[in-house]
Amino acid sequence: MEILYLKNMVCDRCISSVKNIFNKNGYYPQTVSLGKITLAQKISPEDRINIEKQLEQEGFEMLDGEKPILVTKIKSALVTLYNSSEIPEDFKLSRFLTEHFPYDYAHLSRTFSQYEADTLEQYHIKLRIEKAKELLTYNENNVSDVAFHLGYGNIAHFSRQFKKVTGLSPSAYKNHPIGRRSLSEL
Repeated sequence: MEILYLKNMVCDRCISSVKNIFNKNGYYPQTVSLGKITLAQKISPEDRINIEKQLEQEGFEMLDGEKPILVTKIKSALVTLYNSSEIPEDFKLSRFLTEHFPYDYAHLSRTFSQYEADTLEQYHIKLRIEKAKELLTYNENNVSDVAFHLGYGNIAHFSRQFKKVTGLSPSAYKNHPIGRRSLSEL
């Protein structure tokens, strides 16, 4: 059995794409989830090079080493959280991560900063704001609904953070949505 970890794998379309690459090369994954592939057999060195090239063409990167894998797992956990549920008002990033990983928050934050351009907090804010842009774009939600959905305690804090990141108020963005990126691009 072999477990592989991939960077930039953060949506259902990514899972399908990665699964297809492995299937085309004669390796049929037992499981494919965000950032993780489990195979019944080990990949030969020649096939690994070929598969890595195909993955890179699709925007993925095979990871080696414990720390880059941990960073990918952190990002996948946060993207999954924001794609799957409403965030509680008392949400704490540190509590969420220490409940999901066997490390203290200081270690997770330090490791994340070593391998990414942003700190863990900055990444979390960007992720939250991109999700807010997505929700505002649908026109089904008003600004207060979006703030509540993303766990903001008050609308003023949400509005300040949104404007700091985007340069626009949430209401202005809702009226003219531009520059939205998918969570997988963060």
